Amino acid sequence: MSPSQPTRAETTPTPTDAELSRIAREAVRQPADPRLDKQLERMGLTDAPTAVSQAKAHASIDPTVEALKGRLRRVESIVWILVVAVAVLAVAVVVLLLR
Repeated sequence: MSPSQPTRAETTPTPTDAELSRIAREAVRQPADPRLDKQLERMGLTDAPTAVSQAKAHASIDPTVEALKGRLRRVESIVWILVVAVAVLAVAVVVLLLR
């Protein structure tokens, strides 16, 4: 049997703290890689989606959905107007009953 040959991991020396510090400083100073940013965004590991991805998401909304959102906003407005009107009428009824 032949003696085992050292593997590549065993032959590479372990970096010192100073080398690790230098490597870390270089990594921080490098410009961001857009490919990595996209991947991190897909994984949900970024703080907020970029403006480009927000624009893509906004542009891909179906016109039918936009029309429905508009109608929903109108219905919400009408409901709030009705709530205010009912409140005013309730106050008027209470005032008339207390006279």
